[in-house]
Amino acid sequence: MPCTYTSLTPLKSGVKYWILIISILLFFSCRENNGSDSSTDDTPSEEITSISFTAIGDVPYNNEQRDGLIDIISRHNAIDPSEFVIHVGDIKPGAAECDETVYQDVSGILRTFEAPTFIVLGDNEYNDCSNPQQGLEYWNKYFLHFNENWTFEPTVIYQPERTENFSWTQKNVLFIGVNLVGSQVHDSLEWHNRLVQNGQWVKKLLEEQVDNVEAMVVFGHANIVEAGPDKFKPFTDLFRSAAQSFGKPILMVQGDGHFWIKNKPWPEQNITRLQIDGRDTAVKITVDTSLEYPFSFDRHFLDPSSQNKNHPQ
Repeated sequence: MPCTYTSLTPLKSGVKYWILIISILLFFSCRENNGSDSSTDDTPSEEITSISFTAIGDVPYNNEQRDGLIDIISRHNAIDPSEFVIHVGDIKPGAAECDETVYQDVSGILRTFEAPTFIVLGDNEYNDCSNPQQGLEYWNKYFLHFNENWTFEPTVIYQPERTENFSWTQKNVLFIGVNLVGSQVHDSLEWHNRLVQNGQWVKKLLEEQVDNVEAMVVFGHANIVEAGPDKFKPFTDLFRSAAQSFGKPILMVQGDGHFWIKNKPWPEQNITRLQIDGRDTAVKITVDTSLEYPFSFDRHFLDPSSQNKNHPQ
């Protein structure tokens, strides 16, 4: 409501005095209110366009790496650098027996992360087992929908055909996790069907979210580029086709190889493939959709001498 002031001319002097005082108070009150409203309306809201997460994988393979993983989690909890953590598979060495106590032990260790933690299947705890079905049952018991052990604000959805595959959107980024393991092909029909279902899941989500997100990150375990690319073709063809149609930046994060690779292995130049170091190491990945190339990587953020410093690569 606009401020109005009463004329003092026809009033007696005593009344005029008090009305004058009230008018002055009203005047300054109106100026203060109008200034406050103007400041609120004119101040632009700062939109946060980046999200950081931590990737680990291929760990633990022995007692030393088990201790290293516990140390990583302790340091990670102390500085809280990420919105979430992703383990890209292999919680044990492939040659070791697929003993239920190992799944239970690693599950308990990973639950000590304060940040919500996701995990995808690796071949060592599933496909390399002497009884793959038994290994899968152990994994489902201790790791299926592992993220539900934490409160996580975005809504996570699961693929109806493969409930181990998950997805959500956050900060204009589409995140997808798929059951993409390497090593032996025990059943060619099962292998083909699983890869097709993975590819169809990625394709479907990209088509649904193309107007809502500015980037995508996919998590899977296997090295599908150097480690026998032909056997991954049912997935790779669908993935690359969907990426080409999407046209926006895509990051594919994998484990499996135990050494760092960051490249663009396919003609679709919007896809960056990252193979993490694995073992008892971690990398912080930041996605900033305000940048032309939105992905940056910090492999030293948990180094004792480097905490509270930025070391993007």
